[in-house]
Amino acid sequence: MPESLSHHDIYEAALDDELFNTLPNRLAREIDVPSTIFIWLHPGDYREIAAGTQAEANLDYNSFEGHDPWLAHGTDDKIGMGAFRLSNYVSPQELEKSEMYSEFIQKNRLDRYWCLGLMQSTRDGRVATAFHKGKTAGDFTDTEIGLINRHVEDLGRLHEIRRELHRASIRKIAAVDRSLLDDAPIFELDRQGRLLRMNGKAERLFKLHPLLAIDSKRTLKVRGTGKNAFHFAAAKATGARKSEGSAMDLAQTRATDGRIIPKLRLNFLPRTEGGRKVLVIATTECADGLQNFFDSPQEKILLTPRERDVLHGFIRGLRRDQLGHDLNLAMPTIDLHSANLRRKLGARTIAEAVAIALKHGLV
Repeated sequence: MPESLSHHDIYEAALDDELFNTLPNRLAREIDVPSTIFIWLHPGDYREIAAGTQAEANLDYNSFEGHDPWLAHGTDDKIGMGAFRLSNYVSPQELEKSEMYSEFIQKNRLDRYWCLGLMQSTRDGRVATAFHKGKTAGDFTDTEIGLINRHVEDLGRLHEIRRELHRASIRKIAAVDRSLLDDAPIFELDRQGRLLRMNGKAERLFKLHPLLAIDSKRTLKVRGTGKNAFHFAAAKATGARKSEGSAMDLAQTRATDGRIIPKLRLNFLPRTEGGRKVLVIATTECADGLQNFFDSPQEKILLTPRERDVLHGFIRGLRRDQLGHDLNLAMPTIDLHSANLRRKLGARTIAEAVAIALKHGLV
């Protein structure tokens, strides 16, 4: 009996192209069938053979699109139903009349006849997994379907996370020295939520995001309504019995310096090296990605009308007491607006805040 795939075997493939490309064949060996392929069905019906077959097969599959009895059943209504026999939808007689079978399968002498399908969804479209058996092997058994269904949730999360990495143009997350690369905010936590590693973007995100904070013990704290969801996702990813990948969203919000942080998706990827850990990778569905947020210039910072009044006063050289008299504000209120100006402009002193405001034309 072939060695069974573990959930960690599947999640390791999210970050490793070689492991991802061999994963379909490992699934095929587990139920002793000739072949398995992943097919990503992108919006607009563009199809890409992602893994489990040779690259030159792409054009062959694309040529059958729209009128092939296999590909025609890669539909949304099958998402969430687990593995299904294609013979429930296409008879052997229909299959044998198809172009794919007569012009591709038979002519290339491929051992593919019976098909088991699996449909899953990602934010960028559907993923189809197809398992094939030869004509003399008979249709897929309930036992074989049960073996595949053990992996349904893990495979679904694998594809979701891998699509998030691709949409963020992330190919590698770590350098040779194990430091995390800076393509997106990436950090690693242990089971207690303590930070083990983080890259520069993650460190900046913690400083700017009002819901994320690091305490004196380097434990990540999440404020607000997302607190329970974050801890639940992290606990699942570091579970002792079975670690599970997951994701959660943080709504668009305003950073501590006034700029807008786009809606974020935090992807939780279980890791096995050196104990139970979770790698968290932040991505966004915004077209400009997170780079635009991190690179956003100071002139995009929004000041309130009162903060502008106080800033104008400081530019004119007024003292705090003079500002309070002119604006009819108490001294503690002047100090509050001054602190907000320093925070939003990233300045240590009011003199530095004035210089930044003049440089970027905020007045």
